[in-house]
Amino acid sequence: MRRRIKEKHHVSQAVTRFPVPARPPASFLRRHWRGDYSLGRSYWLHTVLLTSLVPALAISVLARLTNDMPARYGMAGVLGIAAFSYLAWTWGVCGCWRSASKHVARGGRRWAEVVVKFLIVCGAISMATSTWRAAHSLREQLDIALGKQLGPPVVYQVRVDGRSVLLQGGMNDGAADGLEAVLQQHPSVRTVVLYSAGGWVREGKLVGDVIRRHRLNTYVEQECSSSCTLAFLAGRDRAMDPRAHIGFHTLYTVGGDDRINKSFDRKLTFDTYGKLGLPHDFIERIADTPAAQSWYPELGQLLQAGVLTRLAPGGETAQLATIATSRDVLEAEFKKGALFDIMARYHPADFARTIDLAWARAQAHASDAEILAVGREQVGLLSRRLLPIASDQSLAEFQQLLLDEAVALRGISAAACTELIYPRSRAEAVAGREAPQSALPQEFANREQVMTQRLLRDADPANAGRYSLAERTRVMRKALAPLTQEQLKLLSSPLRRQADPDATCDASIAYLRAVNQLPPDERRVALRVLYSRE
Repeated sequence: MRRRIKEKHHVSQAVTRFPVPARPPASFLRRHWRGDYSLGRSYWLHTVLLTSLVPALAISVLARLTNDMPARYGMAGVLGIAAFSYLAWTWGVCGCWRSASKHVARGGRRWAEVVVKFLIVCGAISMATSTWRAAHSLREQLDIALGKQLGPPVVYQVRVDGRSVLLQGGMNDGAADGLEAVLQQHPSVRTVVLYSAGGWVREGKLVGDVIRRHRLNTYVEQECSSSCTLAFLAGRDRAMDPRAHIGFHTLYTVGGDDRINKSFDRKLTFDTYGKLGLPHDFIERIADTPAAQSWYPELGQLLQAGVLTRLAPGGETAQLATIATSRDVLEAEFKKGALFDIMARYHPADFARTIDLAWARAQAHASDAEILAVGREQVGLLSRRLLPIASDQSLAEFQQLLLDEAVALRGISAAACTELIYPRSRAEAVAGREAPQSALPQEFANREQVMTQRLLRDADPANAGRYSLAERTRVMRKALAPLTQEQLKLLSSPLRRQADPDATCDASIAYLRAVNQLPPDERRVALRVLYSRE
């Protein structure tokens, strides 16, 4: 018994010498979660200030860190911050609710508890509503974080002449690196042909940096829109095919609140295009065009704003020669045009000869313009040969088109007008009168296409007129009657026509108009006689 008392004494001494450590105070996060802080501190400092300020600071830091990184990294960071913001908000309102529940017990007023809980409920409803509205945006951001791009995959095609490379597809992550690799392998490339509906603004700028660093030209054969224009504007020489399109719209932020993004996107548009040298009013029109649409300025607007440095006739690169890996492929490409398709069906021998000549040019790595010029020349030769057996309608259309083109060219250049009607060589006469016509609006080329297609279809030997010499002489004299003696001498003398193009143009227009003013039967005879002469 005495021993037990002694042992208890030793234990008591041991406890006295080695006291049990006290429980550490609860952490800040735990104390707020349990509602241990005052209601004012829990609501204003922890819930309102911390849960809004910390995510905002994180977004600012993230923007700086990912500014020069692919979009997926920035989106992944944004989603991470969003997830943290939801957790922080949940922690804040739960702790604030518990603090409100303890507020009266601490000596606080009941109305303060009620007001804070009411505000928390309102905030929860607002949070749920905004989350529902942002569901689509969040899904879009998640797809981008997982690697989704805004445009189709990028492909590069170095044309067979080695002087140009086609960049086709979206301005996706890595487009600039891919272009740089291609240029390193093909140092002879001088032009980047862009075919893109856009993509990331950052990548458009980076592609532009590559073009600018290599001092390359840019060219558009089909379309370059949205952020593709940022790459296009980096070219030293900038041109486009007359049938191509260059489109602009306001630069925009993917995901987030559109109301918040709107002012930021407008500033981004002005800053970006302003640094590229576009005038303020042009950028204003870009900024006013919604991202879901595109504004396609006319050629004159593009030239005036400095988007284009020159007008181009088209076909400047060796696209056809690159695509046409065989004669059959080239033939298929030609048949995509309505005119050549009609030529192949109605005049197969002439079409075959045309393809043979074009294939020889393609094998020599000629440009599209050079290859198509062969085709136009052959169409011109065929058309000239078919005029004597054309239908009355085709002859009348040809006559009216020639007159309208001459009148239009008279206001541009009398020499071009004269060259149209009296070309220096027969080869130029049948090659589509390309040189003078290049100064005319596109509507004339469209009319000629329609007229030539009809001529190729309805030419028939049965259309050839059978008129006596006396009948032809009588009709032509009547057509020439309105002209003065000076005009008649001028039109009959090649030397005089060449020396005085102004008078020649006026006399030619007068002659064409005089033919048109003949009675229908006589006009038909006059046209048949006029265009049957070789």
